[in-house]
Amino acid sequence: MSVKRIFNARIPVLIASTVALGVLTGYLISYKEISVCWLIAVIPLTAIIFLFSFILKKKKMMILALVFAVVFTGGALNSYYTLQNFKVCDVGTDKLYLITGTVKEKGSTSYGEYIIIDNATAYDDKLSGKVQVYLTENYGDFCDVGYKVQFYAELKFNDTFPYGELNYYAEDNIKYTCSNYTELTSTYHFSLSGSIRSHIKNTFYENLSYDTASVCCAMMLGDTQNVDDEALVNFRYGGIAHIFAVSGLHIGLVYGVLTFIFKKLRLNKYASAGLRIIAIILYAWICGFSVSSVRAVIMCATNIFAKLFHVKSDGLNNLGFAAVFILFVSPLSLFSVGFQLSVCGVGGIFLFSNLIKRNLKKIKIPDKISSGVSVPLGAQAGTFPVMLANFGYASGIGLLLNILVIPIVSILFTVLFTGTVFSLIIPPAASFIMQYSALPLEALLSFLVAANFENAIISSFGAGIFVPLYFIVSLAFSDKLNLKTLSRSMLAACGVSLLVICVLAQTYLPINGYKVTVSACNNGGSVIIKSTQGTVLIMTEDASLSRIKSNLHREHSTNLDGVIIIGGDYCAEAYDMSLNCSDVYVCSLNIPVQLYQTVDIHYEKNFTICGIEFEYIDGHNLTASIDGVNLLLSDDNDLPFRSCDMLISLHENYIDELEIVPCRAKYTVYFNIPKTEYNAYDHGNLTFNIQNGEISF
Repeated sequence: MSVKRIFNARIPVLIASTVALGVLTGYLISYKEISVCWLIAVIPLTAIIFLFSFILKKKKMMILALVFAVVFTGGALNSYYTLQNFKVCDVGTDKLYLITGTVKEKGSTSYGEYIIIDNATAYDDKLSGKVQVYLTENYGDFCDVGYKVQFYAELKFNDTFPYGELNYYAEDNIKYTCSNYTELTSTYHFSLSGSIRSHIKNTFYENLSYDTASVCCAMMLGDTQNVDDEALVNFRYGGIAHIFAVSGLHIGLVYGVLTFIFKKLRLNKYASAGLRIIAIILYAWICGFSVSSVRAVIMCATNIFAKLFHVKSDGLNNLGFAAVFILFVSPLSLFSVGFQLSVCGVGGIFLFSNLIKRNLKKIKIPDKISSGVSVPLGAQAGTFPVMLANFGYASGIGLLLNILVIPIVSILFTVLFTGTVFSLIIPPAASFIMQYSALPLEALLSFLVAANFENAIISSFGAGIFVPLYFIVSLAFSDKLNLKTLSRSMLAACGVSLLVICVLAQTYLPINGYKVTVSACNNGGSVIIKSTQGTVLIMTEDASLSRIKSNLHREHSTNLDGVIIIGGDYCAEAYDMSLNCSDVYVCSLNIPVQLYQTVDIHYEKNFTICGIEFEYIDGHNLTASIDGVNLLLSDDNDLPFRSCDMLISLHENYIDELEIVPCRAKYTVYFNIPKTEYNAYDHGNLTFNIQNGEISF
């Protein structure tokens, strides 16, 4: 009597998971600065499994043990050495160099334009990574993708793990940043992909309004550099920002349109397969081979080959093939939000959509409606924990918008894509074609931009252990586990109970006392103090508002009882109205400008918020008396006190510039000074609790 398997093992998925585990292991070894020789521990573990399989005469298990050991070790070594190479600085960073290189990408920020150059040299020294160059207003000769450029600059080396996280520059091997000091000179070099991208962009910007052209560039090429920041954030709040990432939606539409055309033309199946694969690869190439586009191309190509050779195509296996390829070529993609959203979104569709569809049919929901709901609901279920972990929030209205908007966007994208192709083929007609191709899309996007989706977002209630728990519970509810109803119910009930405990702990702790979270970014920092009485935010003048908002969402603390700012004369300029608080406290010695009538600026020297007594010593130093603990928060080099219970500071502090005596504190927490015991730069967000005069980390 055969025993029914609990689940049907999908080897590509298991291999992809093993590679991902190996990449994560290599990351941790590099981050913790542990010897890579510890990977030798894989050998005895594999030998034990191999011996056990040999005794049981399980040949498949023996082979799989060897395969998993190899791919795990390969993933770990690939990740480790990629990170170690990124840590190597080729030249000094305090000298002026003559930089030369080839432009691989050009874009703009809110401060101006930038280029990314590859094959770069500093005088005669070859640079092992790319350089991101911020261009001044009059930077010199015109340059674009493919051009050879030359200029003088001081290079800034990018740290690998700033603020306890992998530097997003590392994913693209951008090791240096700089600004050009003198006029940049350039030499034209032909780049086919760059020329095509430039022609497409020029077609948009020459025939459409700037905002519409920017959105069209984002949809067609995945280039969001010129899209208005507020509009982009609003789309993220609405859970539909994926329309700006060249992914399965875009590649799938191109693939589907070509399939339909070739069927109508009755093209030979081998010619049809070859042309479709070439077309989607070319499209991904023009879009810079983004992670999501590569994933979509591999899955489409795998599906084409399966149909061509009459092999059953399994969506999860196709996803596994794509993940293995991406992680071996670019191991740091594992830590990319784009990769995580792409894989988890597609995985969610394959895991849950059929189950959702069947259950909807049981309650007499029409087939078309159940199909239209099940796919976006599956994708939302897959990406939900990724959004919470990376952004601190998830969209509460995303499901509805994906059901209603994405089908319309798909049709409009097809129209835009077709219009763009014809505009490139017939340039004299581009103005007429583009106006009518983009008009419906412009109307829809104008409506979506005007809508305010921020009020519909769900604040985070945990990352960390919440993520694996969530996927365990999701798997229990899916149809991929062959469990009896009682066993499935027990597993789901246990998982849901643990999830509820996790959520309650994140949302309502501390039950007693105060939870203090210190974080930093760029040249500033912030402190969130949370208790049962409410939440207070303290921020310096140069703090990163986007990071602050993410932290507030993660701490489930978006409703603030007060915002306190320490900094210079323009510290009130740092305050963002998107923070949900109308009471802002500023030192009376500073003269801020009250920008908004809905914000009450308080100039009190002494004030109390949520049971915490605060006092401004001056514009740069603030004391807080929290449950018997005296905190001093500072963004200055000079401190007014010789001692305190805890110092939270931006700088190495001294009581007097002439008297080199450090402030004595039981604990000292720095925002941006690495290699100290407690600092936010090395470790990320630092959290500690205060209760009854005691500080505990």
